[in-house]
Amino acid sequence: MIVCSLGYGYTAMFLLKELCAHGVQSIGITSNKKKIKSNSIDNLKLYPREKTEFAISKATHLIITAPPSKLGCPILLQHFKLIAKSNINSIVYISTTGVYGNHNGNLVDEKSTIKSKNISDKNRVNSETQWNKFCKNNHIKLNIIRLGSIYGPSRCNSFKGKHREVIIKKNHFFSRIHIYDISRIITKILLEGYANEIWNVVDNEPSSREDYLKEIIKLKQIKNFKAVDFVDVQKSMKKNTKKFWTNNKRVDNSKIRYKLSFIFLFPTYREGLKNLLREL
Repeated sequence: MIVCSLGYGYTAMFLLKELCAHGVQSIGITSNKKKIKSNSIDNLKLYPREKTEFAISKATHLIITAPPSKLGCPILLQHFKLIAKSNINSIVYISTTGVYGNHNGNLVDEKSTIKSKNISDKNRVNSETQWNKFCKNNHIKLNIIRLGSIYGPSRCNSFKGKHREVIIKKNHFFSRIHIYDISRIITKILLEGYANEIWNVVDNEPSSREDYLKEIIKLKQIKNFKAVDFVDVQKSMKKNTKKFWTNNKRVDNSKIRYKLSFIFLFPTYREGLKNLLREL
């Protein structure tokens, strides 16, 4: 097994390190020269983007983290011929639970109706469809990973700035997942050879943004913060921030708990935030 990630961002970095810890030969493609020079893992090779075709030709398993465009997945559009002729027999496509769209706070699983309305989520759906078709036509295993909101080292709301606001929106839910659990789940899927599956990768407890931030407030013993109603601030929100509040759903993770028999390091954001206390 030689796993190649076309991209070496936050998720790929932790995932490849986890795979390497299991003895898997891994390759990462990145435009970040500092990451390439600082790599100290023996069974991890990092290459610049000019080496993408070389990396694909050496790999047996491919991880796709690149965000889609309106045309679909840029990796597939640019390299489909090479991938089809290569030794790639398994592909992991990193998607998002955003594809489900708005379900008004109801529970969604991997078979739930796709209700995407914003452009970025629709692009994800299109990209998933492209990879499904390509893998079926070329007899390649495919696992689609639908990630919830990612948090972890160097990536959590710290309340270190001046704007310590807690936005209140009743009965509005988000589903999260710690990066350590993401890397462990995807590693397990790869090592156990699952094929043609969709996985919701989130922890056990969907919660409001308010509850998440109040847990940070409790852990850090923050006294100076302001609770604001969503209705009062939505007009002044930037477009990307407002999109964050468009979809309301609780994402079910029963499949990874039962079919994958996965045990979380951080079953909820409470355990995860305690682990990150020094960074909050």
